[in-house]
Amino acid sequence: MSEFEFRSECFFGGGTVEPPRTRYHANARERDRTQNVNTAFIILRAMIPTEPADRKLSKIEIIRLATKYIHHLTAAVVTDSSLNPCAVLRQQLDDNFVPDSSLCTFCITDGKRSRKTIS
Repeated sequence: MSEFEFRSECFFGGGTVEPPRTRYHANARERDRTQNVNTAFIILRAMIPTEPADRKLSKIEIIRLATKYIHHLTAAVVTDSSLNPCAVLRQQLDDNFVPDSSLCTFCITDGKRSRKTIS
C-alpha cells in the first residue's frame, strides 16, 4: 500500500489501518527525548535561586537566569567577594566604572539576605 493510499484510506474511512511501525517507534523516541529535556530543565530550575522559590519560569527564562547565575558565580570566584561581586568585577575591569543601580538579580538577592542576617 502506498503512502497516498494509506492516507486516503484513513481520511475517507476506508478501514482502520494502523500506522507503520517505524512511525510508532519514532514517536516513542521523541516522547523519551522530550521527557529527558523536561527533566533536565526541572533539575536546572532547582539550582537557580529565585524569589519566590516556587515561581513558575518558562524554559527560556530558566536558560537566561542560569546564564546570569553562572556569570554571577564566576564574578564571585574571580573577585573573591561575596557582596556585589558583579559590580566589583566590573570596577576591576573598567577604570572609568561608576557604581550605579544596575546590579544583577543575584547580587540584589544576596544583599537582602545579608541585611536580614545582620538585623
